[in-house]
Amino acid sequence: MTRKTEESLLQQLRIDDIEIARRKDLFGFRPSDAALLTYARNYVLPELDSIVEEFYRRQTAVEDIALIIGDSGTMRRLRIAQRRYVDDLFSGVYDEEYVNNRLRIGLVHKRIGVEPKYYLSAVSSLKEVLHGVIEARVPDAARVSKIKEALDKLLYWDTAFVFDTYIRSMLSEIEAAKEAALRYARSLEQRAAERTRELEVLSRHDALTGALNRHAFAEALHREITRAKRAAAPLALLYIDIDNFKAINDAQGHQRGDEVLRLISKSLKDASREIDIIARLGGDEFCVVLPDVDEEGANAYRNRFVSKLASCCEDAAVSIGICVAGPDEYPEPDAMISAADSRMYNEKSRHHEREET
Repeated sequence: MTRKTEESLLQQLRIDDIEIARRKDLFGFRPSDAALLTYARNYVLPELDSIVEEFYRRQTAVEDIALIIGDSGTMRRLRIAQRRYVDDLFSGVYDEEYVNNRLRIGLVHKRIGVEPKYYLSAVSSLKEVLHGVIEARVPDAARVSKIKEALDKLLYWDTAFVFDTYIRSMLSEIEAAKEAALRYARSLEQRAAERTRELEVLSRHDALTGALNRHAFAEALHREITRAKRAAAPLALLYIDIDNFKAINDAQGHQRGDEVLRLISKSLKDASREIDIIARLGGDEFCVVLPDVDEEGANAYRNRFVSKLASCCEDAAVSIGICVAGPDEYPEPDAMISAADSRMYNEKSRHHEREET
């Protein structure tokens, strides 16, 4: 793909010799008009300094235009460019190079912030100055009006090219602004989507441990029981409760209590597969759902979890109740949780008895 900087303005606007000829036709600019301007050249160019002087005297009399010009350095460059332009007007050669220069003028005017009204005003002023010189200097009175008409056609022709690049530059700015707005809108949509996902995660997960909360766990358990029924597959549920959790909070503070909860959750995750579901039901109670796991597999998971917990949190003991469903019978979610909870309490009671003896 060709970069714009590798193309001339003519190439960018797809203007060639055929288009130039078509536009000359459109404005009625004939070879005879070019010949008239060439004839007038000998009478106009000797007045070039006075033409440029008078033109800028009129221009700088307008405060807004004087502000655009701004300083003496800019004025000096503008005078040089204007001398070159007047020279080109009466050269008789209006080819691709001439047109490319006109296109460049439009681009420069747009970049420095010259509004169309000021450019058109400048063209009008130049035309008046040049008409005055033609009327005063051309000796053949019969040709004066025809030369002025030829000049007017050329100035209109030039202006059309200038406005081609002026408008194209404006459209490019609009497209750039539109693209910037679209990028900003897409970034807002992305941030909104990310925030929505974050809120969804927060609404379904326990903030302290990252495990599912009670509501999300209920949905997940119902879904897994339904799936297990369809596949006639086993499904295990573990109900976990921390022994003497209140004593940990009372003796070591709630910060340590929170740390123990996080370590419980981490140990459960470390013992789990990707498909296993871990939830904190509240307080010091956790549940784990193990799809496609029978009684033996549930006990193996229990042992893995207890081992991982012992290696990172020696002061936390847990009681665990297990309920396995399928492949012949599948309790309702609440019944399955209740069964595992009951077995957990039976184990907790045995732990208390051992501690008392």
